[in-house]
Order: sequence, then C-alpha cells, then structure tokens
Amino acid sequence: MATKEVQNPAPTTTLEGKRSPRATIWLWLTVPIAFLVAIAAGVGFFIEDLYRDAPVNTAQAVGQDLITLVVALPTLLISAILALRGSRRAHLVWLGALGYLVYTYLTYTLAIQFTPLFLGYVALLGLSLYALIGDLATTDFARIKAHFSPRTPVKAVSIYLAVVALLFYFNWLSEDIPALLAGGVPKGVIDSEAPTDIVHVLDMAWILPANVLTAIWLWRRRAVGYALAGTLLSFLSLLVLAIMSMIVFEVLYGQVAALVPVAIFGSVFAISVGMVVWYLRGLKE
Repeated sequence: MATKEVQNPAPTTTLEGKRSPRATIWLWLTVPIAFLVAIAAGVGFFIEDLYRDAPVNTAQAVGQDLITLVVALPTLLISAILALRGSRRAHLVWLGALGYLVYTYLTYTLAIQFTPLFLGYVALLGLSLYALIGDLATTDFARIKAHFSPRTPVKAVSIYLAVVALLFYFNWLSEDIPALLAGGVPKGVIDSEAPTDIVHVLDMAWILPANVLTAIWLWRRRAVGYALAGTLLSFLSLLVLAIMSMIVFEVLYGQVAALVPVAIFGSVFAISVGMVVWYLRGLKE
C-alpha cells in the first residue's frame, strides 16, 4: 500500500541547494581538525624519534604522516571551503577525507606507542568522528540522488567497490586464516610487535562491509548509496595513496618490503581517482 512521504520540518538544505546552518556547523569543525592535523602530521614527519614503535610501524607512521600532511589536509580544507559555498561534489569529497582521518587516528590512538601527541590524536579522532556522523545524520540523501545525472556510472562504481572489498578480504584472510589454523600469529603482527593487526580489524569490521553495503545500495539505486559511493571513493583514493607511501618508507627505513605491492596499490589508486572523478562528474552542482 502506498504511503505519503513524510516531510522533514527542518530541512538541512535550502531550495537553492545550499546547506542550512544546522548542517554546515559540521563543516566548520574543519577548522580545529585542520589545525590539529597540521601539528600531528607535521611533528610526526619532521621530528625524529617521536615514534618509539617497531621499525616497520615507525616507517609506516612517517609515510602516512607525509600523505596526511601534503594530500589529505589540503583535500579536507579545499573541499570544506567549496562545500560551504554549496558544492555537492566537494561535500562528498570532504566526507571521504573525514573518513580517512577517522581511520588514521583510530590506528594512531590504538596501535602507536604513547607519544606527546597522544591527546592530539584522541582529539582528532573525536572531532573527525563526530563531524562525519553529524554531517551524515543531517544530509538529505534523496536531494543528493536527485542531482545525479541518469548517465552516472552507477553499475561500474558498484562493481568496483565490491571488487575492492573482495580483494582486500582475500588479502587479509590469506594471512589470518593460515595462522589461525596453524595455531600461530600472522607475520605482520609479529613484525609490528603488536597484539593484533588493527588494519585488518578496521578493514574487515568497518571499511570493507561499508564497501559491500554501498555497492548493493548503489546498484539498487537507493539514495544513501549515491552519497556513500562518492565518500568511499574519495576515502579509498587517500588511503591507498597512504599505503603506497608506507611501503616506500619501509624501504627507506631499511625494512624488507616488496615493491610489487606498490605497483598493485598504484593501480588501485589510479582507478579510484579515475572512478571518483567519473562518478562525481554525474553530480550536478
């Protein structure tokens, strides 16, 4: 039986497409977030001996700090400014950059040895997380979907998100399952001298299921899928670039690291950037 659509008495966007003050308050959190990112990533990259972790973790942290500082931070700032001016494309990119920061500082707060920047990491995690949740909660997904062109590559993006999820699941499970069956510990956990691999945890419990669900919702042309697809493609572009940087810095720090994954992740990065550009071109400003 058909039902009438319930009207939202307090819309989060105006008729012109600009976001209301209730919604844009989350965008303004970009100011303290950017300030803290500049400090945390800048100090992490330029100050030697800040990290007191296993060599592989130290190399990865420095490599990630570089990408956070020179790519993620400008992306966050520029997309926030454009989103405040009403850009729907920039809004989705901004959400992706926020997701990257949540992911990054979850790993720093839980997997990096205690440093003088610990409270900064906690503040970044909290601000980024609540900005992400708050903005998604006040986003009009139906309005975003309505501004996508019928020629938007919905099917291609759906398949890509699902394939990325399957590839990462296969990669991580190929390490974890043999170790479990042998009653041992994956090599990555041993090398990092950690109780577990937080990247496997975050990916398999959060990011990869999000990829799969978004792929399904987008394939079925649900409104939430349109918004999350742009967000995840932006997130993946930043994260994969950071992973490439981590591998390079492992080599620079004298760690044994295969450079073949750099080429693989480089391909994923190029495809992700191409996909996000192709996809967001279908979103009318």
